[in-house]
This record gives sequence, structure tokens and C-alpha cells, in this order.
Amino acid sequence: MFAAIYEGLILGLVLAFSFGPGFFALINTGIKHGFKSAGSLAVGIFLSDLALVILIFVLLALGAQGFLSNPKSQSFIGVVGGIVLIVYGSFNLYSKPPKTDAQLEDSTGINHLNIETDVNKNREDKFLNKIDSKDKLPHPFMLGLKGFFINLLNPFVWIFWLATATTVGSKFEFDYFKIIIFFAFTLGVVLSTDLLKAFVSYKIKRFLTPKLMKVVNMISGIILIVFGFYLIYKIYFLPLQHHGH
Repeated sequence: MFAAIYEGLILGLVLAFSFGPGFFALINTGIKHGFKSAGSLAVGIFLSDLALVILIFVLLALGAQGFLSNPKSQSFIGVVGGIVLIVYGSFNLYSKPPKTDAQLEDSTGINHLNIETDVNKNREDKFLNKIDSKDKLPHPFMLGLKGFFINLLNPFVWIFWLATATTVGSKFEFDYFKIIIFFAFTLGVVLSTDLLKAFVSYKIKRFLTPKLMKVVNMISGIILIVFGFYLIYKIYFLPLQHHGH
């Protein structure tokens, strides 16, 4: 029991410091849209991990280990996942950074020192309505779905959880109570640290200028695109090269 808790915590902390596509998507979302939006993405990633762990154990119980470790299956998931990351990264490259609070206030033309006058109050109401209609945050469900599929379509996540599930299953002699405790602590730590990353990225937003935020967008976009091409290259093209030799 104690070993399951301890080892689950250790693995969760190791995963917390992994810098995969989900990490950069999380930081970028927190900076652009705030803590709640990044939190929705983090929950989507968590649910994806949870679903994968459950699915892998079900498939292992049904004797599908050969299918999960099949290179063709991994190649298909890798190419699809790579394309998703490339498209998502491209959106980051070309997306405009959100305006800072100061810019929004300056663009109203309102004298905030005398905001109680009817003229200024009407102008502010119109401006706020305009902001609400144009700058709505992404829907939490869509962000959760995005996090779910960014994680789900990464074949390395599948391989990692498959290896972990088989190792942990044999280590605890398929005592499912201990296995559930292990993964509960592992995924609990992952979710907690992802929410912490979302909170920190939201807090540092106030220190970022529009120019710096544009650079952050470009860097995270480039990293996601590189991850995408790397997935396609490593899963699909690299085996062909080895086969040719």
C-alpha cells in the first residue's frame, strides 16, 4: 500500500517536469486566456491520461498487447498526432496577442477619473459590450477537448502508459486495489501540477508586453510544430530509413 502511494507520487512528480506538447499548450493558453481556460485544458489532458490508463488495462485484460505495441498502429497514431500538433502550432504562430488591460482602457477614450458622468458611462457601456462580443474566451469544453486530443494523439503517451501499466501490473501482481492507488496518486500529482502551471502562466501575464507575448506565441507555436514533425519523422520515416539500410 505504502509502496503504491510512494511510487505513484514519484512518477507524478517526474511527469510534472516533462516538457511535451501539452506543457507548451498549457502555458500558452494560460498567458493568452487566463487561469480558467488553461485549467480546462489541464483537465482535458488529465481525462485523456485517465482514459488511456483505463483503456490500456482493459485491452491488456483482453489480450491486445500485441496490437498496442504494433508498429503500424503506432505509426498511424503518430502521423495523426503530428498533423494535429502542426496545425495547432501554426495557429499559435499567426495568432495576435491579446491586448493588455492598459491598452483596453486607453482605447476607450474614457476619462476614468470622472467616470460617473452620463456621457462617459454610456461610452464605457458601449465599449464593454463591444469587447464582450468580439473577445469572448474559448469555451471550456472546447479547450478541454483540445487538451484531451493533444495528449491522446501523442503515441509516446500511449507507449509510456503501456509500459507503465505492464510494469506496475506485474510489480503489484495485478492487485488492482494497489494499482488503482498507484495511478490515483500519479494522475493526481499530474493534474495538481498542471493546474499550478496554469495559475503561474496566468499570473505572469501582467508582466508581458504585447511584443513579448507575440514572441511567446511564436516560440510555443514553433515548438509544437517541431514536435509534430518529429513525431511523423520518428514514427513513420525513421523506420523506413533503417529498413533501407
